[in-house]
Amino acid sequence: MPYTYNTPEDVAEMLAAIGAESIEELYDMVPSDLRLGRPLDLPPALGEMELDQHMRKLSGMNASTANSVCFLGGGSYDHFVPAVVDVVASRSEFYTSYTPYQPEVAQGNLQAMFEYQSLITRLTGLDISNSSLYDGATAAAEAVLMAIAATRRSGRVVMPASVHPEYRGTVETYLECLGVEVVTVPAPGGVVDVDELRAELNDQTAAVLLQQPNFFGAIEDAEAIGAAAHEAGALFIVAFDPISLGLLKRPGDYDCGGWGADIAVAEGQSLGSPMQYGGPYLGVMACTEKLVRRMPGRIVGQTTDRRGKRCFTLTLQTREQHIRRDKATSNVCSNQGLFALRATVYLSLLGPEGLKETANLCLQKSRYLADQLVATERFEPAFDQPTFKEFVVRDRENKVEELIKTALDQGVLAGVPLGQFYPELSDCLLIAVTEKRTREEIDALVGLLTGAAVGTAPVTTA
Repeated sequence: MPYTYNTPEDVAEMLAAIGAESIEELYDMVPSDLRLGRPLDLPPALGEMELDQHMRKLSGMNASTANSVCFLGGGSYDHFVPAVVDVVASRSEFYTSYTPYQPEVAQGNLQAMFEYQSLITRLTGLDISNSSLYDGATAAAEAVLMAIAATRRSGRVVMPASVHPEYRGTVETYLECLGVEVVTVPAPGGVVDVDELRAELNDQTAAVLLQQPNFFGAIEDAEAIGAAAHEAGALFIVAFDPISLGLLKRPGDYDCGGWGADIAVAEGQSLGSPMQYGGPYLGVMACTEKLVRRMPGRIVGQTTDRRGKRCFTLTLQTREQHIRRDKATSNVCSNQGLFALRATVYLSLLGPEGLKETANLCLQKSRYLADQLVATERFEPAFDQPTFKEFVVRDRENKVEELIKTALDQGVLAGVPLGQFYPELSDCLLIAVTEKRTREEIDALVGLLTGAAVGTAPVTTA
């Protein structure tokens, strides 16, 4: 954002308007011992051209998908974003409009959110979608709060250790002061044991939260876990990868004792948004119709105006600014309108067949890389489980951090070291492969991680 400074004349005009003699007078209420009392220790000022050059030099030091080949995963992925997504989302009608949650929101924004909701319900197989949340982690936590309110159980929430560590941390933070016990079931084999999870369920369990595919990229026995949750009277929440639904069964189509998942949430970054250093992202949420009044955020509905023409309206607004605070479902006060719009354009472009093709490319390419790494004998699979687009390998020489640095020096983001989340997996690397990765890039990564000749040449895309 361009910065235009205030001239001395501007400052004098503003001070005159508010009746102050000086800028210092504005801070009279701050005790003198709390003031700095000296000028800030800043380098000499730069002209606009010099400052622009300096900032570009600093930003050029960052490693990103613009100048690196990316195999990072763990919730943020380097999927291809068609140019039209940027074109539509950058239109001033959307890009500069006021935060789209007030009753007077424009019809264009309402229609875009309605189309987004319609696409998410088709994607998940569930009845209702809201018009987005902050990100996948907070969507998971909000889903847990929904389950507690709907079941009127506040004793326990159960989730496997294979759920994203940051999702689990967010849920635990939400529930810390509510007296709800959060039980994490170990997943030493890469997926949770259904019987071990079932043993943790009781008549005070409000929800079971499962990630599918899980944080390790492995496929859980979702239907058996959902059935166990329903048998215990708990709600079944699934955190899904949107791209995976091109191949995997939709959460709403699971057979978990007569019906599917009750609530489905996701990180929507893979639906047309770049990785952009970790956010902002998009929280996706859908649920069964019976839970609609427990859903946080806003729901846009379709109706007709007094002339009989099709129009759109905010049908449900459950935040504290719209209804009595004690009746509000959440303190979510905004939605990710622009990112929901990006997801809408992306899904509309791909369609069912395009989503299936994208998912299949991710599956085939990740399988190829996994096989190539294991064939070198430097690596072995950490888990004997089917995977989708990411997987975990164990470095037999236990030099994961060194391998990551070596690859980074050659312009490759090799993967996520798991020791930061799971100390027992400090010799393991989580690697994701999207449809963007070429065979040459995959083979080059194998060379970089094993010291083979194929990896000696830089593979940076800069």
